[in-house]
Amino acid sequence: MNTSKTLSAVVEKSFKKIMILGILIAILGVIALIYPEGFGKVSVKTIGIFMVIGGLLRLTFAITSFSMGALFSRYVYGILMIIGGLWVVGNPDMGLEALTIVMAVYFIIDGLTQLMYSFSLMPIGGGLFLLLSGIVGIGLGVLIFMNFPESSSYVFGVYLGIKLLIDGITLGLTGRAVYKTAQLNS
Repeated sequence: MNTSKTLSAVVEKSFKKIMILGILIAILGVIALIYPEGFGKVSVKTIGIFMVIGGLLRLTFAITSFSMGALFSRYVYGILMIIGGLWVVGNPDMGLEALTIVMAVYFIIDGLTQLMYSFSLMPIGGGLFLLLSGIVGIGLGVLIFMNFPESSSYVFGVYLGIKLLIDGITLGLTGRAVYKTAQLNS
């Protein structure tokens, strides 16, 4: 079988998956924009639940420790994770403020990463979308810092919704550009 035809088939299968993923991410972004406060609190509570589950798993697997010191530290860490997770679930507003700061840092780092990666995709036509997404990510991160803490009750959901929507569209458009390039080269 011809290598370019095989590559074309792989790109076509990947393209469909990338498009579906892009659409799902964009839909999640729209949901976050429609109900930003609820989306933020649900996100925080979900993180708290995962912390509790992680703490319980740490306690369960502490038995595999090879020394009493390791056993003790795993138990303490597991208990702290459970307490922290329960606190986050019980106090979603305070958890939301902390998560808002984490998201601001994430948006800036993700935006910078997308900016750097966009230049390597410019020759095949997908870099412009990543460049724009990176600029939006950095801008959202800066806006979060400028309006913190007053806006933390809604900013997490709104900005995460915007970022998810743009990332979903970017993923779809980048996938389409790669697909078209593969079609031209086959």
